[in-house]
Amino acid sequence: MTRRELLLGAPFAMAAGNDPGFRLTNVTAAAGIDFQHNSGAFDAKYLPETLGSGCAFLDYDGDGWLDILLVNGMDWPGHKKRHSTLRLYRNNRNGTFSDVTQRAGLAVEMYGMGVAVADYDNDGFPDILITAVGQNRLFKNTGKGSFIDVTEKAGLGGRSSFSTSAMWFDFDRDGHLDLFVCNYVKW
Repeated sequence: MTRRELLLGAPFAMAAGNDPGFRLTNVTAAAGIDFQHNSGAFDAKYLPETLGSGCAFLDYDGDGWLDILLVNGMDWPGHKKRHSTLRLYRNNRNGTFSDVTQRAGLAVEMYGMGVAVADYDNDGFPDILITAVGQNRLFKNTGKGSFIDVTEKAGLGGRSSFSTSAMWFDFDRDGHLDLFVCNYVKW
């Protein structure tokens, strides 16, 4: 083993120009994913515009295939140019995806930042929490291919913030998931 391999580990020791044994190919368009993140950027340069947004792979419809949820931002008030929402892509089981955002009840405009997926109500279906600049949103999976906004009902309403990430876990070990939300700065 060479000194470089010992210092960096064998996977990092490959000399520049060597074939890694695989190739990555961009299949986004061929897979049916048509998404462009909207940071809302215009001349002012606000802090949230410099951050990316989250995504999640989840089996929202219980068919055993992972679907894709992409979180989106939006245009700032007073600078509206386009309508942008979350995007949910259902796995077609053949290497392609279909946009089911509208049908799933997720065509909601918000300045989304992150996503945390868990079955918070123990009904067997993954639910979605979207962190945001403004109001975070909790979407309950109906188990019928759609979601309903239960933010207010869950006690999460009326809390405007700049939340970037969140985590579901059983803090008190009572068998029910608890929610931890990270706020970035006071906005």
